[in-house]
Amino acid sequence: MRIGIFTECYDPIMNGVVVSIKTFRKELEKRGHEYIIITTSYPNYHETEKNILRIRALPFTKPKGSKYPIARPQSVRRWAKILAPYNLDLIHCQHLLSTGSLGLKVAKRLGIPTILTYHTLLTEYIHYAPIVKYWPLSWVAKRVVIRKSRKYCNQYDAIVTPSPSVAKLLVSYGVKTPITPIPTGIDLSKFENQYSKEELKAKYDIPQDQDFIFLYVSRIGKEKNIYFLLKAAKRLIQDRKHSNAHFLLVGGGDELENAQKLVATWGLGNHITFTGGLPKDETNKIFGGADAFVFASYTETQGIIIQEAQASGLPVIAVNKMGPSDYIKDGIDGFLVPLNIDQFTDIMIRVLMMRPDERKKMGENAKRNVQEFTAEKSADKMEKLYEKTNSNSSE
Repeated sequence: MRIGIFTECYDPIMNGVVVSIKTFRKELEKRGHEYIIITTSYPNYHETEKNILRIRALPFTKPKGSKYPIARPQSVRRWAKILAPYNLDLIHCQHLLSTGSLGLKVAKRLGIPTILTYHTLLTEYIHYAPIVKYWPLSWVAKRVVIRKSRKYCNQYDAIVTPSPSVAKLLVSYGVKTPITPIPTGIDLSKFENQYSKEELKAKYDIPQDQDFIFLYVSRIGKEKNIYFLLKAAKRLIQDRKHSNAHFLLVGGGDELENAQKLVATWGLGNHITFTGGLPKDETNKIFGGADAFVFASYTETQGIIIQEAQASGLPVIAVNKMGPSDYIKDGIDGFLVPLNIDQFTDIMIRVLMMRPDERKKMGENAKRNVQEFTAEKSADKMEKLYEKTNSNSSE
């Protein structure tokens, strides 16, 4: 099959959507399928792959920590003409609006089926729009997003969600299109050659007496509930006197500078390290030197990073909401915790105080359980959905 992917972001940007596209593309092209990527342009980036078609982007806004392009308004007729010679079998959109809306309209003009992956809880990201930062407007904006989600999702032939929790949420929105939960799979081979604890501590100047490392990998942003996690770290180290703990936070984002300033005012700069954004290969190595993974976000449709931590043999402590609740087995390979700082801190202490063999067993359980979410198994599910959707449209 020839699959057209419409996505707002691709190389050189790296986020969960791009990881998902690349993972499925790699596995399905092994099986003879072909991907054509339609995405936005990026300044001074030189293409390294074939079958990448770029849409001119609007002028960049420059949030701290990252740049994300937004496609300029496009002619549906023009793009249908561009794509007609590719003889696409279906179009798979990765976003609800902008390039996603374009892909949906192009598919209708070409007379081919469309699939949407609902990657992002859009209602939890509207704080990035300055006009809706005040509560009344925020509430109205969330209702608009829900209506838009229902309207657009119901025009697709099939919907993919990264977890069962998101499927349930879309049903609650009033989405009638068939929904199939398919997580982005993990390439386990990428988590084999990792740093030891000694190497990790040396690389990031972690004090020798801080011998328990809690790792966080994600954006440093409000939607990731980063200040909840920092307050829990403060409570653990200062209030509960566990001065042997260190928090290593990997990722860039619009709240990075504010978070660093807050940690400094608490006098915890020696216990909390921010690395900023790192290349994916470097991030993959870091897991090996940590003792546990902590994640306080409640907006994750999947939380690919959780499976990556599990693949590295780390117990995961996460808030019991959305994607993480579908992929962590509480008390077996990690802990699911209510959105409460005291309880989150208590669980961190519980993991910190575990005997090494207990924690090792939990990590081994994580490695074993993540085998259910390999790239190959997820690709099997996506391939079947592609074939079913294509078959149904031709009947």
